[in-house]
Amino acid sequence: MALWTWWTGDALPALAAHDGFGADSAGDAAALAALTNLTPGEVVNRLEAGNRCYVARMGGEAVGYGWIADAGAAIGELGLAFRLEADDRYLWDFVTLPAWRGRGLYPRLLQAILRTERDGRFWIINAPENVASARGIARAGFADVGTLAFTRGGGVAIAATTADDRAAAGAAVLGVPLVPASAADPGVSPCWCCVMDALARGARETACWPGAGLANVACTCGTPTAG
Repeated sequence: MALWTWWTGDALPALAAHDGFGADSAGDAAALAALTNLTPGEVVNRLEAGNRCYVARMGGEAVGYGWIADAGAAIGELGLAFRLEADDRYLWDFVTLPAWRGRGLYPRLLQAILRTERDGRFWIINAPENVASARGIARAGFADVGTLAFTRGGGVAIAATTADDRAAAGAAVLGVPLVPASAADPGVSPCWCCVMDALARGARETACWPGAGLANVACTCGTPTAG
């Protein structure tokens, strides 16, 4: 998974005007349940756990949503739960309704949240196969700081993709180690399909490790490995 961040003072890239677009924080459990396909009880649980839901609208019609956490959160795919400090926010579970996809609403919703929340360090992830999500996050102004996945030992870690201190800050927020990465050794498993397969089988250490000289395991998704 790619880990992205935006900190107060970072630039917000200009996005073309989108007539009729708006976004607001919503708290009506019944309305949010209908929009998100959660039960009203699940919505209430999220709200009571310190999450807020922002709804994207076009001409007043709800067309998408996303959640922001400022107390604690979890990344279910990695079995990772973490607490958030006062200045940190975690953005998660963003969906644009099918009829409205492809119109650039996702980065606009992200920017609306950043402008409304204003202060702090904001963190968000996307799965490698979700190219559209990565594109929207980048367009909103977030910086890609690291790759979050399993290590050879089966733990979760971040391999930095930037030379500044933001990957280390992200590792501290998530409570995972920051590991070195190079062309010869990516630090964390580079094959997300194998990561998910290993997690499903309860054998994290079997995530594939391509590259000569490494303790390789055959890639379960068919991606060639060396050695």
